[in-house]
Amino acid sequence: MQPADARTSRKARIVFNGHEAEILRRASFRVLSWIATAGFGVAAVGLIISLTYSFEGGPISGVAACFFAIAVTRRIMGSRIVLGSSALTVVNPLITYTVPYGAVAEVRGGGGETLNLVTQRGDEIYCTGFGGSFIDSFVKSADRAAKRIEQQVRRRRGATQRTHVTKKLTVSWVADVCAIGAIVCAVTAAIVGV
Repeated sequence: MQPADARTSRKARIVFNGHEAEILRRASFRVLSWIATAGFGVAAVGLIISLTYSFEGGPISGVAACFFAIAVTRRIMGSRIVLGSSALTVVNPLITYTVPYGAVAEVRGGGGETLNLVTQRGDEIYCTGFGGSFIDSFVKSADRAAKRIEQQVRRRRGATQRTHVTKKLTVSWVADVCAIGAIVCAVTAAIVGV
């Protein structure tokens, strides 16, 4: 049986922006994301149930902390690279980059180092989903992702004439809803008194 990160090369296909796309992400990120969401979610429900007996600021602060932990975990562990038909998309916790294949000059990293894309303009885009780690020097998920990206870049470089990299805020519905819930609970706890 292979370690969880070794299964990164398995191709996950989705429809992204109207076209079929391939997602590159560490399997361990997906597993850890759901474990943290379920664990902190159960803790939050337990604290909410305790509020039916006594409405105090302490349990409300605990719910805020649980929501905050879910939001941070979902943002970080939701990092991935999406290989589309004309561009690749690097989804980082806060910023999402759409990079046309013609704009990619080099793929750096692997061997336990962080995977980075270098554009034709010389800008370097850090890929949180394949951040450097000691374990990855053995599992090689970043190496496999880099090879897959290089294959797609070579194959699709002429598919688009665009070379402009676009940036936008990353949307993560679960993380965003939990962040709003954390803020509401923190304000409520401050009003009620911790």
